[in-house]
Amino acid sequence: MRLWTFFLALLLPAWAWAGCVVQPRATVGLQDIEGMWLVPVMVNGIEGTFILDTGAARSVVTRQATQHLNLARDQWVGTTMSGVGGVERLPNANPQSLTFGGVKLVRRTLSHDTSLTVGTLPHTQAAGRIVDGLLGRDFLSVFDLVVDLPGHRVELMTVTGCAGRFLPWREPYVAMAAENPMDSALVLPVMLDGVRLRALLDTGAGSSLVAAPGMSKLGLNLTAIANDPAQEVGGLGPRTVIVRRHRFAALWLGSDPAGQRAPWVAPVLWVAPVRLVPIVDMVLGVDWFRGKQVWISFATKQVFVAER
Repeated sequence: MRLWTFFLALLLPAWAWAGCVVQPRATVGLQDIEGMWLVPVMVNGIEGTFILDTGAARSVVTRQATQHLNLARDQWVGTTMSGVGGVERLPNANPQSLTFGGVKLVRRTLSHDTSLTVGTLPHTQAAGRIVDGLLGRDFLSVFDLVVDLPGHRVELMTVTGCAGRFLPWREPYVAMAAENPMDSALVLPVMLDGVRLRALLDTGAGSSLVAAPGMSKLGLNLTAIANDPAQEVGGLGPRTVIVRRHRFAALWLGSDPAGQRAPWVAPVLWVAPVRLVPIVDMVLGVDWFRGKQVWISFATKQVFVAER
């Protein structure tokens, strides 16, 4: 998909109309390895490998990564981290510099700090590569993200004064307003087997998951999924949980299938009676993103999806 051909021909660094300004900031290579989206992040001038994770409110580094990335530990401030894997509290790490695609990163806080949570990740290796941490919404939500999995790249955009269908894409795309319940989390309406659910957009999840509230709405209890294949998975925190792989009929974007594009037919999703933060019915993970180009607009609280 040649998104910027027209604009590059005009040799403009950004495009604007009716007060809407979209400025490309960086393009970063994206690797899809073992269900994880890995991106390079420069920490104290050293390249680290991080998971691109819109499902995480805070960015995390492992205890091992604090050593080879030369990270100083905060003697006063720690973070309590709660996830599928339980609760963990460790002192934060304070990098002297943090860049992504050459762009300086600061957290979306009043102090614009670069503090990183230190914690346990479910996977610290992918195809022999060390995974140093995950890059979460505290840094990512400063930008809009264009996630192009088929093109193996993610683009950072600065968007100001925009609303509605402001994208320069010439190809048809679906536009959806997202809820923003907390910490820049973007929650989308979906229809799963005809039932309306709320789904967190989570690029850090290798597979989409139906959690306890979604199970209740769908009428799925532990007896109903008892014969589904079981799998042990981890999340943020030290523990693992058992999930089931359940086949559904179809998943549609939006709360009304009418006028929407083709559904995700016969998806096989994780199902587990866990509760997530923010409180949602399910998460849309990397498996949902495959074959799509997705513009995640934190600035306008919208998500745009084009099939490729």
